[in-house]
Parts: sequence; C-alpha cells; structure tokens
Amino acid sequence: MEKKKKKATLKSIAQHLNISVTTVSRALSGYNDVNAQTRQQIQEAADLLGYVPNLAARRLVTGKSDAIGILLPVSYGDMRDHFLSHFLLHFGQSLYAHNPNLDLIVSYAPEGEKELATYQRFIDSQRVDAFVVLRSRMDDARVELLKEQKVPFVTHGRTQCSDDHNWIDTDARAGFDLATQSLIDKGHQRITLLNLPERMFTSHLRVEGYEDAIARAGLESSIHTMEMNDEIPYQVALDLLKADKATTGFVCASDVIAHQVVKAAKELGIDPCKDIQIIGCDDLPLSHLGDPTISTLRTSLDDHSQAIIKILQSELNGQIFIPRNKLINYELVERQTSNQAFSPDG
Repeated sequence: MEKKKKKATLKSIAQHLNISVTTVSRALSGYNDVNAQTRQQIQEAADLLGYVPNLAARRLVTGKSDAIGILLPVSYGDMRDHFLSHFLLHFGQSLYAHNPNLDLIVSYAPEGEKELATYQRFIDSQRVDAFVVLRSRMDDARVELLKEQKVPFVTHGRTQCSDDHNWIDTDARAGFDLATQSLIDKGHQRITLLNLPERMFTSHLRVEGYEDAIARAGLESSIHTMEMNDEIPYQVALDLLKADKATTGFVCASDVIAHQVVKAAKELGIDPCKDIQIIGCDDLPLSHLGDPTISTLRTSLDDHSQAIIKILQSELNGQIFIPRNKLINYELVERQTSNQAFSPDG
C-alpha cells in the first residue's frame, strides 16, 4: 500500500529552505517586509511541497478573511459594462500574481437605496478585509461609510473628498486635452465631447481637459452627458450628424460611446474615418476588434491594479494610515477613426 504523503506545513517549508517559520508565514501572507527574491523562493517551495493553507484556521487566529471585495455598481448579473469586466480581468490576474492566497470576491451593489446596505452586510459578516470602490462619484456615500467603519479601501477614481482617502486615477484632464487637441490639429472646427454622467468625478475632469483645448483654439464647446446605455449615445450621435452644422470631431468618454458614434455614422452613409473622426477612451477590446478600429486614450490597467494592491497591502499589514494615491497618464492611440487626413470639405 502506497504511503500517504505527509501534508506540507509552514514548518516543513521553513525546514526545506532553512529559514524561520515566521518568514515563511509573512511571505505567504503577502507582507512586504520579506524581499521579493525570498518571497519567490518560498512560493516555489510551497508549490513544490504541495502546501495548501488552512484558511479556516488562519481566519480564526487572525480574524481576517484573506479576501478583497469589489461590489459592482450595476444591476444584479449585469455585465454589459465593458470597462468593469475589463478591469476585473486585469485586477484578478494582478492580485493572484501578488499573492495566490488572497481571494477576490465580486458581487453586486446597484446604485440606490440598497447599495449601502450591501456594503454594510459585507462589513458586518467580515466577508472581506478591504474594498476596491469602482465608478467613484463626486459625493460618494460608499466612501463615507467605509471611512466611518474604518475599513481599508481604495477608490478607482477620485471624489470631492479625495484628500481623506486612498485613490488611484488616470489624469483625465490631461488626457482629454490631448485627444481634443489632436482633432483641432487635424483641422476640426466643430468638436463634441460625449461624456459620462455628471455624478461621476471623472466626468468633470474630462470636461476640464476638453474645454482647455477648445478655449486655446477659440472654438465653441459642445458637451453632451449620458448614461452608459447603447441607445442614448447612438441617438445623440445621429442628431449631431444630421444637424445643419454637423459635428466632425467626436471625443468620447468611453470606447462604448465611440462605437455607437461609428454605428450612427454608418447608418447615415458617413465615413467614420474620413468624413468625421472619433476618439474613444479605455482601449477596450471593441476599440481594436471592430471595423473600423477606433482611436482611443489608453492606460495600463495592470499598473492601476498593482498600485491598488500595493496600497491595500500596506494597510492590511498594519501600517499607519496616511491617504495614498497615484495618478496615471493616458496615451493617445491613433487608429483608423483618426489616423487619416481630414478635409473640412469632406
């Protein structure tokens, strides 16, 4: 009869590497006081020996869940928001690479009266140790609740009280200035910003960047805000393209909106690469998989994810709370909807 393999423990990993059990424990828990090379050696040894952490026992001792929570601000089961699904992919991969023993728990907390109750339920049940708050708003009740409850969190995006909490954001003002200026440089005189709802903090930053460029050129601004609903940007684009003084340059707050502008242009027999030009945002798959490919403002969601994880790990390690933040730049990626010469006469 084959002898049953002895279960790997923190002690057996420590003996295998001739280091302390404490070092092994802290490395596998993601603490940053263990250097990267040692952490990698410990993880490799744990994999080799077949170590499986006893999470139930660990949670009883530490009172921690070893999980990060993301409550999506959309209806239950609704994954039509391309940006949220794209972010979850990158964040999940980055979290596993940082610490395979940290779980990512994703659920839903739609905007409305039940949203805070859902957060409170997660807090009371200690389902997660920290939160990543997506789609941050100007006046964000989620932020106030988490601050009041002293639960670690990072917002993806800023709020009007950003000085008091952790956040990661893209420099939307500089990015939308860049996108708008690129259309101005191509000769566009009528440029419209199709923007996100005003309750989102980033919406205001995008307006500021757009208006900076428009003001420098002495042009008239044209801004439309909308929910992320396929029919709304499509209808707005149709109306703008049918107008007597039709928009020729579109700066869109999302690639999803830009995609709807392309659809509207095609329906009207307008070439979305020559007759008009379009720039989206976020470099979502639909921006480079469609026909035509859509120019976009791109930022690295891996960089965003790693920055969020670093901040959360610092707090989970018990470091003194000082609001931490990071601002990450956009780059303009020119594709078919803006990389050709534009003639104002068509």
